[in-house]
Amino acid sequence: MNKIISKIKELLPLIMLFFALVLIFVPLPIMLIQVLLVLDTAFSLCLFLSKFFNSTAIAYHFPRLFIYNSIYTCGIAIATTRTFLSIENLNDYIPLVLNIGRWICCDNYVCGFFTTLLFSSAILMYCHLHVQKCQELAARICLDMMNQKLFDIDRQVEQKQITIEEGEIEKRKVQLDIDYHSSMDGSSKFLEGAVAALAVLFVIATGGGVAVGILDMNLFWKDSLNQYIMLSCGYLVLFVVPLFLTSLSFKINKLE
Repeated sequence: MNKIISKIKELLPLIMLFFALVLIFVPLPIMLIQVLLVLDTAFSLCLFLSKFFNSTAIAYHFPRLFIYNSIYTCGIAIATTRTFLSIENLNDYIPLVLNIGRWICCDNYVCGFFTTLLFSSAILMYCHLHVQKCQELAARICLDMMNQKLFDIDRQVEQKQITIEEGEIEKRKVQLDIDYHSSMDGSSKFLEGAVAALAVLFVIATGGGVAVGILDMNLFWKDSLNQYIMLSCGYLVLFVVPLFLTSLSFKINKLE
C-alpha cells in the first residue's frame, strides 16, 4: 500500500500537467466548466481554512498543493476564455461568469473594467510586496540559522546530552524546516506569477472578445466592448479571488 501511495505521489505532477493540457486544448461543455470553476474555488477555500489547523502534515504539503491548484486554475482560465470567445449568443455564455460580470459592471462597463483591473493590480502588489517578501525573508533566516542549529546538535551529541540517533532526528527536522521554507518561498513566487498571468489573460480576453464581436458577430463596436468587458470582468474576479484566499493562507502561516 505504501508503495502505491509513493508511486502516486511521484506521478501526481505529471497527472496535473496532463490534466491542465486537457483543459487548455480540449473543448469542454459549459456545465462541466461551471463544475470545474466551483471545484477550483472550493479547493482554494480548503487551502485557506487548512492553515487554521495546527497540523504538520498539512503545512508540509501546502506548497505542493498550492502549485497544483495554481496550474489547475490557469488551465481552467484558458479553457473558460476559449469558451466565451467561441459562443455567439450571450444567453449561451457560462452563467457563473455572466452573472458575476453583470454584478461587477452594473451597466457601467468602463467603471467595471478599471475596477476589476485595479482589484487584480492590488492583489498582485500584495503578493509581491507582502507574501513573497515575507516568505523570502523566512527562507533566508532559516538558511542563516542552519549552521548554528547543526553545530548545537553536534555539541549536544558530543556532550552526551542526546544520543546519536536523537541527533540524527534533530538534524532531519532542521532539513525538513529548510525544505519547507524554501518550498514556501518558491510557491509565493509562483503565486505572483499566476496572478500576473490572469491579469494578462484578462486584457487579452477583452481585446480578443471585442475583435470577435466586431469581425465575426457584426456587432457595433460599443456593443461588443460592453459585452466582452462584462464577461472579462466576471472571468477575472472568478479566478483571482481563489488565489487571493490562498495568498491569505501564506500570511497566516507566517504569523503562526
